[in-house]
Amino acid sequence: MDLQQFRIAHSTVMEHYQFIERELEGIYAALSGKSFYDGLMDVETFSISKVIRMVQEQEKINDIEIISDEEYETLKAICLRRNFWTHNCYTEMVFDRKIGGPKKQTDITQLYDDIRNAEQMRELLFNRKIELLHNLRDNGTLW
Repeated sequence: MDLQQFRIAHSTVMEHYQFIERELEGIYAALSGKSFYDGLMDVETFSISKVIRMVQEQEKINDIEIISDEEYETLKAICLRRNFWTHNCYTEMVFDRKIGGPKKQTDITQLYDDIRNAEQMRELLFNRKIELLHNLRDNGTLW
């Protein structure tokens, strides 16, 4: 993997992380009992970890499960990987001086694994958000 390929893969994983955050914000907004816009404004400046906690709180308040305990654990692991790719990858990874990309195959493999995991979580959260919004629209209730 050369530097350009690394940067494209890095950009891809970051895209998935941004959409995960957006889907969580949407789930919170739908659960909040406020207008969707006001719910989004509640969480627009919060970290992804705080938004996760707020979604969990709204699930308890509304006595429903949108995201299972196992999915929350996966989501928390994804957040840790997100923090690495956001804050540390360029300073903690070893890069090949000739081609510019990551030197260790394990780093490349981890990046591709993280892309796959983030994409799956992004799709799951999008589908949960859409289902939640349809239920609110159709029934005026969460479920």
